[in-house]
Amino acid sequence: MKKIASFFIITIILFVSVSVTANISSEEIPPFDEISFENVEELISGKIPFRSELLDASSMLRYASGVRHFDDIYIGSEGSLLKDIEKPTSRTFSAAKNYILSYSEKNQIKPYFMLIPTASVIIQQEIDDFAREDIYNQRYMISQMYSQFDEKVRTADVFQTLYDHRGEYIYYHTEDMPTSLGGYYIYGEICSRLGIRQKVMDDFSSAYLAHGFYGSLATDFFRPYASSDFITLYEYMGEETNFVVEHYSAGGRPKIQKGLFVYSNDFENPTDMFLGGISPMMNITCMNSSAAGGSILVFGDETAKSWLPFLAVNYKKITFVDLNSANPEVISKIKTSNYDQVLFAYSTATFTAGIDFSKLEYIG
Repeated sequence: MKKIASFFIITIILFVSVSVTANISSEEIPPFDEISFENVEELISGKIPFRSELLDASSMLRYASGVRHFDDIYIGSEGSLLKDIEKPTSRTFSAAKNYILSYSEKNQIKPYFMLIPTASVIIQQEIDDFAREDIYNQRYMISQMYSQFDEKVRTADVFQTLYDHRGEYIYYHTEDMPTSLGGYYIYGEICSRLGIRQKVMDDFSSAYLAHGFYGSLATDFFRPYASSDFITLYEYMGEETNFVVEHYSAGGRPKIQKGLFVYSNDFENPTDMFLGGISPMMNITCMNSSAAGGSILVFGDETAKSWLPFLAVNYKKITFVDLNSANPEVISKIKTSNYDQVLFAYSTATFTAGIDFSKLEYIG
């Protein structure tokens, strides 16, 4: 009770101070019993200098009072920054369904479709029960989307696999995407559904590429409460393999990269060490492995950095396409008939934010 009373008093002091500094009229001030930090943030928006500093101070006081939810970010007990996703509209579901089914019928192929849940729903053990109730139910959403498809599209559900490993380092603390270990579990589910042989973890050597970095979620306010991240690389040891990655950002010649990994500290986002980052379109070719065979066309997003390097070991050729960033000129060069399989794999965050599936109409 003392904690709540102190918190309320601090709120009023801050509010009164801000009101005077910002020259806020008495008509704008809400009734005494309705004053909250949300009122403070709304009223001072755009009215006074040092607004961001005052908002940070407001947030710090909220954190001191026990609050761990700030807009769409939850601060986990182990230092994870868990970003909630938007609730999709019915239009999001219907557009995805219609475009993918149309693509399937046009090319006479049964693609696979996978939605990858974000950390906010998988590692909820880091969030208290009260706050957890407000997190969007991704599991229901994923099932709802899968139910949209008929036998022309096959689904791959990785939710339970990730949930079973929720106590492991499968998501970055400060980036809204899976780690390499999380990517390995996603890769395993893809192998299971697509009928290809999964390489066991013992087939890969591990190395640490980066330590102590903070990703895009760790803004100035959140960083003191977040745990830093590290990057682990898993490289296939089963036999000598050489990979070439072609990055296409527009028409014309691609940027050629040898190997699946780029050992550089120049990336603003260290996870771009995987594949050299995600381009609008990439061709990944395994040059000399007898173990790899066939080809696959993949439509996806940034989360592919976690699992695509594993999948590359199983195929002679992978073409990856980011529909949101690829232009029609690049996409029109793709012929579905040149591939044995097709996979759509997106994080739930990307899916609900919107994917331009209409660009599938440019593919032959």
